[in-house]
Amino acid sequence: MPEPRNRTAAAEPDALFDRYTLPKVALTVILAASLAGTWVTTHLAGRGPGVAVAKWAYFVALGVLTGGLVWKHLFVRPADLGDGAADYCAEMYERFDRIALGALAVLTASGLVVLGGYHAAFGPTPPVYGLGGLLVASIALGTATTLRDATVEAQFRSPAGIATLALALALVAATAVAEVATRGFDPVAAGVRALHLLAFAVWLGGAVWNIFVAVPTGQQRPTVAVVRAAGEQLERFRWAVRFVFPAIFLTGLYQAADGLGTTVATYLGSAAGLAVLAKVGFVGLLVVIFTLCPMWRACSPIEGVCELEDLGGSGPEGGPAADDGSVADGEVTDDD
Repeated sequence: MPEPRNRTAAAEPDALFDRYTLPKVALTVILAASLAGTWVTTHLAGRGPGVAVAKWAYFVALGVLTGGLVWKHLFVRPADLGDGAADYCAEMYERFDRIALGALAVLTASGLVVLGGYHAAFGPTPPVYGLGGLLVASIALGTATTLRDATVEAQFRSPAGIATLALALALVAATAVAEVATRGFDPVAAGVRALHLLAFAVWLGGAVWNIFVAVPTGQQRPTVAVVRAAGEQLERFRWAVRFVFPAIFLTGLYQAADGLGTTVATYLGSAAGLAVLAKVGFVGLLVVIFTLCPMWRACSPIEGVCELEDLGGSGPEGGPAADDGSVADGEVTDDD
C-alpha cells in the first residue's frame, strides 16, 4: 500500500502536469482576445494602433480593479472572516492591494489618453466632464481604500469598499456608452457594449485574483479551513463564469455584426474581420479550458480546492466537514 503523501504544492514541484497551466493559459487567451477586440473597435473608429494599446491597457486595468473588488466583497463570504481562514483572507487582501495600486497607476496614465480621445471626439461637453469626474473619483477612492491600514473585518464590505466597487462598475458602463457614442449613439448597442465590458471585467479580475492572490496565499497555508474557503470562493467565481462566457461571446458577435455586417467575405477579406474571427476562436478556446479545468482538477494548484466533497464541503455555500480520513494534521493529504 503506497504511503500517504502531503498534497501541498511544495511536495510535488516536478509534477508532469502543472496544475497552474490552464488558468495561466486562460488568462493569456482573454488578454489576447481583448487586445484583438480593442484594435477592431479603434480601427473602425479611425484611430491608430497607439490609441488601441492605450485603450486596451485602460480596459485591462479597469477589469483587474473591478473584478478584484467583486471577488473581495462578493466571492469572499462573511464566515471566512471568523473561522480558520481569517488570516488567509487578510493576506489575500494585502496581496490584492499591491496589485490594485499597479492597476490604478495604469488606469491613471491610460485614462488620460482615453479621456483625451473622447474630448477630441465630443468636445468639452458635460458627458465628457462627467466621465472624467467618474474616472477621478474611482482612482481617488480606490487609492484611498487600497492604502488604508485596517483589519480585514473593517475592509470587508465596508461603505468605502462598496462605494469603490460601485464607482468601478459605473466607470465600466460609462466608458461603454462613450465608446458607442463615438460612432453615433445607439441605446441597444450601448447596453450590449456595457454588458460585454462588465463580463470581461468580472472574468479578468477574477482570474488575476485566483492566479496572483488566492493561489500564492493558499499555498502558504494548506490547512483544511483555507482549502475549503479557497475552494468555495473559486466555485462562486466559476459559477459567475458560466454566465460571463456566454455574455462575452454573444455580445461580441452582436458588436461584430453591428460594425462589420454579416457577409462572410468581409471577415475573410479584411484585417478587422480576421481579428474578429481570431477573437471568436479565443473565446472558444476559453470554453474548452473552462471545461477541462475541473476534469483535470487543475482549476487551482492549491491541493484539495477542486475536491470540496473530499473535505466534507457541500458546494458553494459550504457546510460541516466530514472526518473521512482525507485530512491529517491540518493539511490535505492523499493516499493514492
